[in-house]
Amino acid sequence: MAVSIALMEGDGVGPEIVAEAVKVLKKCSEKTGTAFEFVDAPAGGQHYKKTGTVLPDSTLQTCREAAGIIKGPVGLPDLPQGLVEKEAVLRLRQALGLYVNIRPARLYSCLKDQSPLKDRVIGTGIDYVIIRENSEGLYSMMGETSEDKATDVNFYTKKGVSRIIEYAFEYAKKTGRKKVTSADKANVLTASRFWRKHFVEIGKRYPEIAQESQYIDAMAQYIIRWPSSYDVIVTDNMFGDILSDEAAETVGSLGMGGSVNLDPNGPKMAEAIHGSAPDIAGKGIANPVGIVMGCKYMLETIGLQKDAALIGNAVEAALEKGARTKDIAKGENDTAISTAQMGSAIADEI
Repeated sequence: MAVSIALMEGDGVGPEIVAEAVKVLKKCSEKTGTAFEFVDAPAGGQHYKKTGTVLPDSTLQTCREAAGIIKGPVGLPDLPQGLVEKEAVLRLRQALGLYVNIRPARLYSCLKDQSPLKDRVIGTGIDYVIIRENSEGLYSMMGETSEDKATDVNFYTKKGVSRIIEYAFEYAKKTGRKKVTSADKANVLTASRFWRKHFVEIGKRYPEIAQESQYIDAMAQYIIRWPSSYDVIVTDNMFGDILSDEAAETVGSLGMGGSVNLDPNGPKMAEAIHGSAPDIAGKGIANPVGIVMGCKYMLETIGLQKDAALIGNAVEAALEKGARTKDIAKGENDTAISTAQMGSAIADEI
């Protein structure tokens, strides 16, 4: 049977990078025989301008029925702030139960000179995974606003906290990683103390895995100062959003950051961690590596390990051979290639 993939092109550079992800998956199909069936799933700012709806029910249904989703970034500067993001990001994740967000941070050896960190800081390398709770916390869409005040509720449940922490430990166990670090703000926030309590309790079931808790402000320093000392970082929605953007810059560019959002028993959604970047839309300079790697992680969680491995190896090979979009072509000897050329360079390696 064909593997159904819902395509949500999004806004800004979204259609450009999604096209390259599709190009790479089609090349995988030629190599492995895995048949991908791509189904349009429109959503985002442009769709809102055309229809008055950011995320139509038909798109939600398409996503529910698909094995995987490729979601381009959404948002446009000429729409009310938060309108598109709330509907096409937060509502989508909650409606589909995508409570796990996996955001790896890996510095390829050939991009070492693109990292802002010094060699002595990089040490043995940067290769850790941020596992972010995706449905609760400050992004739970609970709160109110008026002329005089505004509130967002930092909402945690035992179920929500426990399942993401358990997922992080199981992920470490399955992938052979040796340490899980929890990032919170337990010295100030009641919700973070609740989080830390459950992290400590659940951690007792995994004595073979080293574990520690760090305050988020310290953690923001530590992944810059000692990045090679981390394996798996588990944290909440807001903290994970910030840490993963910071991590992406340490490995060369925000454009290198890919992720997968998932319900272990439901849909898996690939996306880049960056925004829609409308200022560079149509210029053909966006880096598609993030969303392509998001597809790799998506395929891994679907169970298509051979296709996932092909993509991961192809991305690394293309980079090793000098394929560089503008964001990672900072050296004098690097010549920047276009979004489409980067996608083709990866596909050619497959």
